[in-house]
Amino acid sequence: MVRLSFEETLRNTNLMLLMMGIPPCEEPYPPGVLPSLKRNAGFIASFLLLAYTTIGELIYLKQMFERDVTFLEVTFQAPCIGYCTIGVLKMVILARGRNTIAELVGLFRAKWTTAIVTGEHWAVCEDTMRPAIRVTSVTALANVVMGIAFTILPIAEMIYTHHYTGRWNRQLAFNIWWPFDVLGGVKYYWFVYPLYVVIGFTGIIIHMAFDCLFCILAAHLCMQFRILAHNFGHVVEVANGAGEGDSGSTSRLQDAIRIHQELIGCSVFMQNVFGNALFINFLGSSIIICIQAFMITTVSGYMLVKFVLFMLCFLIELLMLCAYGEDIVESSLAVIDAAYGCEWYREGSVAFHRSVLQIIHRSQQPVILTAWKIWPIQMSTFSQILQASWSHFTLLKTVYGNK
Repeated sequence: MVRLSFEETLRNTNLMLLMMGIPPCEEPYPPGVLPSLKRNAGFIASFLLLAYTTIGELIYLKQMFERDVTFLEVTFQAPCIGYCTIGVLKMVILARGRNTIAELVGLFRAKWTTAIVTGEHWAVCEDTMRPAIRVTSVTALANVVMGIAFTILPIAEMIYTHHYTGRWNRQLAFNIWWPFDVLGGVKYYWFVYPLYVVIGFTGIIIHMAFDCLFCILAAHLCMQFRILAHNFGHVVEVANGAGEGDSGSTSRLQDAIRIHQELIGCSVFMQNVFGNALFINFLGSSIIICIQAFMITTVSGYMLVKFVLFMLCFLIELLMLCAYGEDIVESSLAVIDAAYGCEWYREGSVAFHRSVLQIIHRSQQPVILTAWKIWPIQMSTFSQILQASWSHFTLLKTVYGNK
């Protein structure tokens, strides 16, 4: 079987970044302002489009409050604002952390070449990275399909209405303020509607590019921890088998301890890059899922399909993030059993025994990435978010369900 290359693990993520006008994630900013602006012209255009969408949605919401507006109209507008706001924040994080991300990717690339040596290492690599590539690719594709469906469903509704009533009732996927009446004329409407599709696609891609980048880097970290656990488990056995004696075992153990510290440093890199954005993502998702669930119980027809698709996007996104955060925790904890099972008792060195004890003690503190040091990125957090959303949903249903 053809072995996986490092570039293949990031290929689909880099493709999504390219769709946003963002250079590959391992590429830092070029020196100088003008070269940076030229290299990121597509990213700047995508950012301005999504930023205008967010501002336009806020202005539209303000105008809604200036007239008689129902609670259902507000709940229709709020999730779109939240989704675009989180997307803008993720773009800012990617822009500010470009060099840090490039440095982190460079570290994983260097470890890829030095850590994967034996056939067993390659087996660990294949078992970790190929599922990660498939999961992120399928999730991104599903979200893109649902996002595009969300933006074009009004066309299907208009065709359906025209077929039975003979009238064209112009509709839009979501509401943005424009300096002209979008629904007042055909030329305005058919000029703006394709832009809505582009906006929807842009929002989905930036969410997926950010999340898939996090998950792929998390998978790299998990793979390195699993290779480290494998090396720990064979540090004495392999050394003795090669005839290296006590000094060989000690040298291998010191290398493993050094790599363990480097992997903890990589997790700190990831925390600094993704932590704040994931906090806003988790907080916004708990609110948006609640609102979407409420809207699902109050609408029918194509609107029901729209809200179901919108909520599924958030649920899948949260599940993927929390699953890979959980995988980091489990793979870092695997070092404990591997270190304890390394047949340390075959070595007579007290320093060797002390080093093994220290690594076991340190590994008892799992590597946990957090969303702004509040929410651990684990499956338990996914459950907590769903519980909070359900509680808010029942409150909304009790207060506004009959209105």
